Amino acid sequence: MGQILNFPTKKIEPVTVRSRQKHRIAVEILDGVRARRTRWIVQFEIQEAAGYGAVKGFKDAAVAVGYRHRFWVGGTRPVREFVAETADLVATGKVAIWIDGARVQPRIKRSA
Repeated sequence: MGQILNFPTKKIEPVTVRSRQKHRIAVEILDGVRARRTRWIVQFEIQEAAGYGAVKGFKDAAVAVGYRHRFWVGGTRPVREFVAETADLVATGKVAIWIDGARVQPRIKRSA
């Protein structure tokens, strides 16, 4: 006897980053194995996109209890660069990112 597979019928909507002066970004670290290393990588990208003030409160202890870090980014280009640099972490399920309230959906991580 065979098993019937149910595929999701909901389509994944792409996140469109609209041109604005400010964007609200939220980041949550989901990596259970190397959370400190993943936080450090994301922290570097946050500093590149929004500056050193944006990482205030983004500590290892906060990440360990499931803290969702929120910060503002001025301009659309830094947001797009931030998403491009963290795309691999999102695709592997180590990081969850929300931009202006919409979650960034991962692309399938392909391996050779």
